[in-house]
Amino acid sequence: MIKRALDGNGRILCEGCGLNITGKAIEFDHIIPEALIVDKSAGLEISDGRVLGRDCCHRQPSGKTATDLADIAEAKRREAKHFGIRPGQRLKGAGFGLSQPQRSASRPLVKPAAWRRDEH
Repeated sequence: MIKRALDGNGRILCEGCGLNITGKAIEFDHIIPEALIVDKSAGLEISDGRVLGRDCCHRQPSGKTATDLADIAEAKRREAKHFGIRPGQRLKGAGFGLSQPQRSASRPLVKPAAWRRDEH
C-alpha cells in the first residue's frame, strides 16, 4: 500500500485527499470496514486497504473512521431490529417531589448585616 501511495518524487500521498503525509502519522484503512464484511473466510488483500493521513482524512470528526463507526452502529441496529431485539425499558421510579420556592431576593433579612448595626 505504501508503494502505491508514493509519487514520482518519493513522497507518500494520502489516498483520500492527496495531501503530502511523508513523515506524518499515517494509518492503513480498510475500504470496506471489517465489521461490515459478512464473509470472514476470504482473506484481506492489499487492494482492500489504502493509506490515509491520520489528521487529514482518517480521524477527523467528518473523516473515514467517524463515518465507518456510524455505518457499523446503523448495521447493528438494523440487525437487532430484524431479530426482534428491543432495547430495555427505562426504570420508572416515584421521582422527586416539588421543592418549596426559595425566594431569596424577596425574603426579608432575618438579622441585619454587621456593618449596619447600631452601636448604642
